[in-house]
Amino acid sequence: MIKLIIWDLDDTLWRGTLADGDAVALHAHRADMVRAFNAKGVVSSICSKNDFETARARLVEFGLWDEFVFPHIAFTPKPEAIRAIIEDMRLRPANVLFVDDNPVNLEEVRHCLPDIQLLDITATDADDHLAGLLALQTGSRSRLDEYRMLERKQRDRGAAAALSNEDFLRSCAIEACAPQMMDNLDFAPRIAELINRSNQLNYTASRVVQAALERDIIDLVGFDSWSIFAWDRYGRYGLVGFAMVDRQAGRLVHFTFSCRVMHMGLEAYALGKLREKWPDIDVSAWDGRFSRTPPDWIADRTFHDPAIRSQLLAEQLPAIATEPAIRIMFDCQSGGIAHFSRFRPAIEFDNNPRLFALRQMEDGSYLEQNFPPFLVYGATIDYLDVRWPGKWHLLERGLYERCVLSLCIFLIERGLRMLVVLPPEEAPDDKYRLGLNHSRERTRHFNALWRRVARENPGHLWVLEIDHIVEGDEMADVTHYYAGLLQKIAGQIDGWVSDALNSDSARAA
Repeated sequence: MIKLIIWDLDDTLWRGTLADGDAVALHAHRADMVRAFNAKGVVSSICSKNDFETARARLVEFGLWDEFVFPHIAFTPKPEAIRAIIEDMRLRPANVLFVDDNPVNLEEVRHCLPDIQLLDITATDADDHLAGLLALQTGSRSRLDEYRMLERKQRDRGAAAALSNEDFLRSCAIEACAPQMMDNLDFAPRIAELINRSNQLNYTASRVVQAALERDIIDLVGFDSWSIFAWDRYGRYGLVGFAMVDRQAGRLVHFTFSCRVMHMGLEAYALGKLREKWPDIDVSAWDGRFSRTPPDWIADRTFHDPAIRSQLLAEQLPAIATEPAIRIMFDCQSGGIAHFSRFRPAIEFDNNPRLFALRQMEDGSYLEQNFPPFLVYGATIDYLDVRWPGKWHLLERGLYERCVLSLCIFLIERGLRMLVVLPPEEAPDDKYRLGLNHSRERTRHFNALWRRVARENPGHLWVLEIDHIVEGDEMADVTHYYAGLLQKIAGQIDGWVSDALNSDSARAA
């Protein structure tokens, strides 16, 4: 996989020798090739024996200077210059193509860097070879800004040679955030790209198909997952890491990072997140590959901070509405439902600790939350005793019904509409969570209450019966659903919202 192309200038990118006073002429089709590779995520650099300022001026004149990163233009040997470019860009020679017209230069570089890819631009099929490489690229975004940020950072690091690496990192003001579980569904395309492009920092040597990755993220009983975002005073790096643990096996399935954040301590940061839930996870196979020193130079930020969440979502999903119209309140299942909905850009969804719980109707804490016009509530989550700390024994003694009625009053007063998703009453016995009192009997009792309240409050409350749509083994248990059932629920929600909008339009007409 090509990640970087290093170009010679004389008789390669342009015709003629600049140092000999030639009026060099740009090979326009190769300039177009540089721009096209950039657009597909393959960046370009320069290694040329020329005077820096003179060559830079010509490239500016050709409108091409800003298409390159980490250029080395000097009368110095090319092998060491190219080695330095690759190291500064945190890449491997195997992912680099060096293009030159001089066979001596090419062989010297091959001798120094045996894994590098080479192209003699004087070969009759050289341009066809470049076109073929371009056609193989599947990327859809430029990485120029990311490498320019790294370029500035490398320049400052060189100027601060007296500082230790850790002191320099502290001066960078690095911040990081680790969204968990179904919050990662929104980032699945970028996560899959990261896993499949990464080599030297892909510690599990994993590869993935996006659909399978999404399925595993949704399977909260089977897997825990974390994505890693980072930014510092130089700029924003975006999603730069991903980790997933197989809960049954207690082992890492994915532990992957972008080479752009090498030596920043983000592996140790991610490992710290993992060990909050998996303190004994075995990573001994990677001893010596990254520092285990706790990275006190990285400030941990939470994805549940509205400002941080909004920023990251805006970077990854620019279509997401700033004022959502729909809220999915189904605790850890919420993200999966939102993921499958055709209204995803208009949806905000819960994920612990940012969530609605029915008990909040009693203490008034629900008033601190945002409730858009359309609400979807998974009733099953509040059938669990654990959701009612200190009061679980009062649920069937009036507490639960009182909270339901308070919620209905709130919906009427605010003019809101809510679809309540009711758990199945006919599931196999082993699907009920008896240890937390989520029994078949309680399910029938509370489901009946919701049906009655919905009949009494038409226009504000509807119910969706899981029993009517579940088929086969689509649940881990009555509170955790697999992707197929979540997709069905999303389809039902989409129909409910569409019917309501059409009804509103008809009345307005």
